Parts: sequence; C-alpha cells; structure tokens
Amino acid sequence: MNPPAFDGNAQGNPRKGDSELDMRTRLRATTFSLLTMSIALSPWVSLHAQQPTFLAPIEMKGQWLRGSIAVTQHENDGMIGINGKGTEDGYEIDSVIPRGPAASAGILPGDTLLSIDGASVKGAETSEALKPIAGKKEGETVNLTFVRNGETKTASVPVALRKNLLQNEAWWQQESKLAPSVGQLIFGGSAAITANLVQSEQLPSDVVLNVSIASKDAAPFAIDDTKFFVLEGTGQQLRHVFLDEIKYGIQLSVAQNWKGGNYPPPPPPSPQRQYTISGMENGNYTITNLGGGTGLISGTSNSTYTVTQQPDYNQLGYSLRLAIRQYRDARTDKKLLEQAKAAIASWEGPYFRSQSLVVPGENRSGQIMYWTGSNRRPQPPYRVIFFLTDPRSQKEEHITFAFGPGAEGIKDAMTVQNAATSTQSKSQVPLTNSDVVGMVKAGIGAEIVIAKIKTASCSFDTSPTALKELKVAGVPDSVILAMVQAPRN
Repeated sequence: MNPPAFDGNAQGNPRKGDSELDMRTRLRATTFSLLTMSIALSPWVSLHAQQPTFLAPIEMKGQWLRGSIAVTQHENDGMIGINGKGTEDGYEIDSVIPRGPAASAGILPGDTLLSIDGASVKGAETSEALKPIAGKKEGETVNLTFVRNGETKTASVPVALRKNLLQNEAWWQQESKLAPSVGQLIFGGSAAITANLVQSEQLPSDVVLNVSIASKDAAPFAIDDTKFFVLEGTGQQLRHVFLDEIKYGIQLSVAQNWKGGNYPPPPPPSPQRQYTISGMENGNYTITNLGGGTGLISGTSNSTYTVTQQPDYNQLGYSLRLAIRQYRDARTDKKLLEQAKAAIASWEGPYFRSQSLVVPGENRSGQIMYWTGSNRRPQPPYRVIFFLTDPRSQKEEHITFAFGPGAEGIKDAMTVQNAATSTQSKSQVPLTNSDVVGMVKAGIGAEIVIAKIKTASCSFDTSPTALKELKVAGVPDSVILAMVQAPRN
C-alpha cells in the first residue's frame, strides 16, 4: 500500500541546506560557553558536510515506513496499484495507477473493496488492509470482491512487484533519497503524522526529532508539543529543549562576549614636564603655564612667548591603543549582534511551530531537540510518543513510534499489550440502565454504584424519558447524575 495520498512529503526531512545537525550545532542552548560568537559560529559551516545518523524506525501495526527504509524493506512487496483508506464498510479506493494491474482489471476510484481472496477487509486499518496482497509473489492472482454504486462485483487481478509498478512514479523515485521515517494516520484518517529521529557523533548527548503533521480534511486543531515525549532505552525521558530556551542561550552568549563598555584607566602623567620655548630675546625668565600649550614668560623682558609641551609618550601610547581597541571592539560587537540575529532566525525557521491551528490541507513540519541534561549519551531503543486531541470528538489519541537498535523489543511488547487490552475490552460488557436499576433495587449504596459507573464501560440511555423511568425506579439523583456524566463507549 502507498502512504496516504495527502501525506505528500511529510516525513520530517530537512529542507535543502538546512540539516538536522544545523540546529543543535548552532547552539548548545544550556551549555553554551564558547569564548566568542564568531568562535561559536565557526563549526557550523564545517558540520554542514557531516552526515547525521538517522535511527531506523520499526513499522508497527497501523503504521507505514517512508524514505530509504521503505524502499529497502518493501520494494519486493506485491502490489496491484490501488490506494485508499480502510473504513468500517471496507477499503475505499481513492486512486488507481494508470495501466496497472487493478486498472487493467477494471477497478475504478470510488470502488469499495470488501474482501481479498475471501477474507473480509471491513474495519481493517488502512495500513493493514492490503497486507494480504503485499505477501503475494509477482504473477500470482488475488480475487477481489468490491462494491460499485451499490452493486457487488468480483475481479481476479495479477500481482506485480512494487518496485516494478512504481518505477515511473516520481514520488517513488525520490523515496530512496529521503530520510528513513515512519507514519500513522490520526483522527480517523483525516490527518497523518510522520517522524524520524537523528543522532550525531559530534553531539553525542542529543537527539533531534523531525515531525510532520499533515491534515487532509480534519477540523482545525491545535498541537501541544509539550505532550511530545522521547524515552530512551533506560526508560528515562529526554529533556525537551524549547525555542525560547535557545533564544535565551544566544542572548546570554552575546552578553557574556560583549566587548565594548569597560576599558582600563589611562596611566598617570609623567612627573616632569618639559617645554620648548620659542622667542627672540635672551634673559632670565619665569614661565607661568597657562594651559593649552601656552605660557606666560616674565623676566627682564615682558614679551609673550609660545610654550610647546613635549609629548607624554605613555599617555599618547595609551590613547592610540584605546582608539584602536574601541574601533576593533565596535566592529566585533556589531558582528556579534548580526550573528546572533542570524542564529535566532536559523533556529526559528526549522523549529516546530505549535502556536497556531493546523488547517485542512496544511502540512506542518519541524524539528525538536532533546537531550539527556548532561554529557551522558542517550541509549537506544527510543520510544517517541505523541498525545494529540481529535478536534471533532475531543478525545486524546496517543501515537507511539519506535527507533534504533532493539526497537523490535518495543514492537513485541506493544503487540502483547494491545492484545491484552483488546481481550479485556471485549470481555467488558458495558453497563446499561437496567444494570443500575438492578443494583439499586438490590440495596447497593449510591456511592458504590457511582464508583462502578466511573470504572466500567457504560452505555446508558439518558434521554428525558429514560431519566424519568430511572427516577420512578428509585435511582438516587447522584447516581443519575453519574450516568449522565459517564462517557459513552
């Protein structure tokens, strides 16, 4: 199966010239202690050429791989050339590859696939519905049952290899060049989320999460990135570094490395002052210093002479050095501010934005930095968890992706956990109005009945007529209130 058509390039890959390393390399927000911003900036360019390590994601139930890992793992999967989404009624076909096996067999967009080789696909998740076809070899045939305009039809379709069927598709040709990512539909298939995780030997205590959320036709919804978590293999939660912290780190660095403002005081003047006297008459004279390089000479002559003070070379050297330093520091400070502004802008561009609503048709991508809080290296495998609120039902969904060596263990554990949850859910018969009436008539206290309502699956009828019947049956108001407030499952 192809990724959802609306997913586009939503694998959280860097933009051209803007690698994941750029962000974390530009500034270590909480440990930035380089001597000058120019020194801090010098590694940025050199690290552009360094290759980050993309951690391999694991494809769990309901998920699909993107990028080079999808090509590696799925290029030999069977395929008939249809794309769509799983629903309760079946697999709704949105598009058919021209001249592909399905198109040649007469399958059309708008058809709803009911079964594959007799196995129903009703209610199957989108990423799971076509798995029976993916397991077929090239040349084998699958028998499809589908509905078109209310009429049930059948078709036998030969299977092709994915790499052969998609070799002329532009998006498939680009797939091997993209970072290995993993995705999953959210909000009933009206939106999708994809992500990848990056490490670097140059920045051993950090990981960078690249996330993209694409909305097809979901109602506008907000993203709370404080509910995005990265757990390392030790079970510890890595620290989310927010953009405001990064900006603060840059501003702190500017303040620490500012050059202008404080300069050493000048040396004291030389103790003996020497003068050169220019004049025409000889005699004994008394020199009165008038300042400004002039003096009054008195003696046997009343003539006024010009007195030129000899330079104090200590004072002169200080003045020259101070002027040079002030000029140099002014230029350095100007460059420091320019680089700080550029650094902030370079972080603001790719960093994930969560301040505004995601609207239908939007694809929002960004990067988030996580670190251990010290120089300690985080340990794989990594579990990335997103909590997202469905804008229609207001129910919170949680998505888990697994990355890195050992991530298969996370997949196995979640498979067991999901199976146990499913079994438990099926074994729970929801409480009904008659159950509540029966408990009350049996003399069970209101507090106990309310506690049961809060901890059980419920399916209450709280229509006005039903509420009157509950009151007539003697159900206390506190219990009726708990029934009205109970979520319907």
